[in-house]
Amino acid sequence: MRPPLFADGRWRVLLFCWLGWVFDFYDLILFSFTKGRVAEALQLGSGSVAWIEGWSLLATAVGGFLFGRVADRIGRRAAMTASIVVFSLGALLTGLAFGFWSLLLARVVTGLGVGGEWGIGHAVVADYWQGKQRDRVHGLLQAGTPVAMAMAAAVGCFVAPLPAIGWRGVFLGSAALGLLALAGRWSMPGPDRAVSPGERLPATLLLSPPHRRASLVLLSVLVLHMAGFWCVYAELPVALMRLHQVDATAVGWFQIEVNAVHVVADITFGFLAARLGRRRVFVAFCLVFALGQWLVLRQLDELTLDFAAFTLAVAWMGLGAGTWSCFGALFGEHYPAALRATAAASFYAIARAVQLPLKPAMAQAFDHWQSFAPALWVGIGAALLSALAIVWLPPRRP
Repeated sequence: MRPPLFADGRWRVLLFCWLGWVFDFYDLILFSFTKGRVAEALQLGSGSVAWIEGWSLLATAVGGFLFGRVADRIGRRAAMTASIVVFSLGALLTGLAFGFWSLLLARVVTGLGVGGEWGIGHAVVADYWQGKQRDRVHGLLQAGTPVAMAMAAAVGCFVAPLPAIGWRGVFLGSAALGLLALAGRWSMPGPDRAVSPGERLPATLLLSPPHRRASLVLLSVLVLHMAGFWCVYAELPVALMRLHQVDATAVGWFQIEVNAVHVVADITFGFLAARLGRRRVFVAFCLVFALGQWLVLRQLDELTLDFAAFTLAVAWMGLGAGTWSCFGALFGEHYPAALRATAAASFYAIARAVQLPLKPAMAQAFDHWQSFAPALWVGIGAALLSALAIVWLPPRRP
């Protein structure tokens, strides 16, 4: 008889992976909500800040590969612990930054640590769950993303403006939050899931004939999804305040409401995928995401007159964002345990790194058009192309 889902301590594994991912992504995305104040305090132009963001995303690719290899060759727990220490150090350095180069260094360090966390967490979950259960638990783990975004919105819009705290205070506090997840790592139950020396596999196998097609498709879809996220979700808060004159408090509440919808979407995707199949649910959610962005585009010119209608349109877009729940299960099925963390962490981080030239390009587009519309067109295109690309994913690995 199969044991109950959480009878063997796996709930603690899921909880600690979830906490690590929430604090990790919160550290990364918090900058999107505070970069206006950071730029003003350090006398940086929007172009300089965009390049700093781009280089931090590039650093996630390096961190993703390094921590992914540590997880596969030495142990999951060691890799997760190291990644938390690094991204917490990056948050600390951000709070202490005094100019362009010190801020660049801080965000690069943050990116190095952030790069490994998502892939390692999903690899650990895949180690403990099999079959359709994977879809459900990966959806629960991915739901940490909108939770992190809501936390970043609340802190960036409500706490950072307080004179007694400021943007420096929230980043220093963010560094301390990482210690909570770090403490939890040591109490994870069971083995570290490190493979023996004889079971270790080289990273080059990711592009070998047995895995090449899956690797290329997954990387392509992740690049498209990252383009949609970093052009739309990550830029939306500052764009609403700077380009469309929306009050910071309204943006904060708006982000919390929209990300609550995103939590539901992530969890719902996992349960629907387990019942109906990942690909068809993935395509359906991509179409919902594209439609939501089109609705946002239609509301954009009148959002100051009817911000409630704009919020509903973005909430519809949030329903389609549940597609992110699919990737953890796909990496778990298409790669052996000895390559799983390397593949997930590396591809996820490489997809973020590709956004390096896109960040300054979007900054120029916003300055030229004085509107958020260019980002939405990129997001619509990325969603539709993702729906087409996923069809080429090969059957699951035997």
